[in-house]
Amino acid sequence: MIDPASGKPLSRLQTWLAIMVMLSGTTFVALVVTAVSPIMHMLSDHFGSGGYGKTVAYGIATVPSIGIMIGAPITGWVIERVGARNFLLVILLVFGFSGSAGLYLDDIRLLVATRFILGVSAAGIVTATLIMISEYFEADMRARVLGYQAAVGALAALSIIMAAGPLAEWAGWRAPFALYLIAFLVFLAAAVAIPKRPARADRLPRAAAQPDAWAALIALWVPIAVITALFVGSFMPTLQVSFLLAANGVMKPSVNSLVLSSSALMVGAGSAMYGPLRHRFGDRAMLALCATAIGAGIVVMGLSQGAIQVAVGCAISGIGTGLLNPQANNMLITRAGPNARGRAAGLGYTARYLGDFANPVIVAPLAVAVGLHGAFVVLGGAFVVAAMLSVAMNRAAPVSA
Repeated sequence: MIDPASGKPLSRLQTWLAIMVMLSGTTFVALVVTAVSPIMHMLSDHFGSGGYGKTVAYGIATVPSIGIMIGAPITGWVIERVGARNFLLVILLVFGFSGSAGLYLDDIRLLVATRFILGVSAAGIVTATLIMISEYFEADMRARVLGYQAAVGALAALSIIMAAGPLAEWAGWRAPFALYLIAFLVFLAAAVAIPKRPARADRLPRAAAQPDAWAALIALWVPIAVITALFVGSFMPTLQVSFLLAANGVMKPSVNSLVLSSSALMVGAGSAMYGPLRHRFGDRAMLALCATAIGAGIVVMGLSQGAIQVAVGCAISGIGTGLLNPQANNMLITRAGPNARGRAAGLGYTARYLGDFANPVIVAPLAVAVGLHGAFVVLGGAFVVAAMLSVAMNRAAPVSA
């Protein structure tokens, strides 16, 4: 690797540590929710009985998502002004302290507040690593590295879920909060590996740069809308499969976990395949491929009557999500240009979590109208049809090469 500021090559140790730091970005987003998902019932029992305890547990799990959605574009804006390295070092410390607060805090309000800060800091970490990848790698290699980063995040999510449960059984509900301390190890690696950057000589004065930056961001509204829509489907396994399995008569949580693990595994596989595929196809074709896989998987889930068929649908959908994660990042930071990359990357994560929040709003009335299985089929079919129409209407005029 070459330091883009000085033109000098990094040492072998710096290179490997720097790559590890950059690939770790999505792991921190995965950590936010997956570290506590296996202990939801323990949180509920500790903080209260009945509905109150469940409300607290849901708050601890979901408030970070609000922090990510709100904090992503804000942290992107800050990164553009202070630099990715400086911001990353600070925000890693914030993540470590706020995430591990569950090790010693018992006050519900303080704990929920730290969880919101955790979400903001996770958004900042992943945005900073995305900006670093865009600075250190050219277009083709950048696509590959973004795919590897997304794959690492998917596999990390699976590993964290598998580790958090045994930790809680061994040492109590507070133990999984120790997983957030990994931020301090990544801080040390980043401090050693990522070179200090001088002020960019080619940077436009702020007054001149801002109009172009805002124009570039405004021009992203179409891809951001598409990303939001696709993530409505991407979150179907996480948000709706548990209810679908129950409707199929599958009630065991262990079976639920196994079904969802098929999605997580294929998300990692899809992300790993992104680089070679992106080299051959443009943005429009990649988005159509994502929509087709996500939609086809949702249809298979909707037509299923047992756990195995649902797992197959989750796996197919997972491939699409695995391709979509790096595609969204690559498309936004490439189109935004250097002056707006931070905010563009942040808006990509806002779009993801808007899709998360929109999913139940869309699926619930569909389920009332046509049943839960029918809702899956209708929503998945809409994605497949939209992908086919996009390819048919724009074959001669792709979005990008």
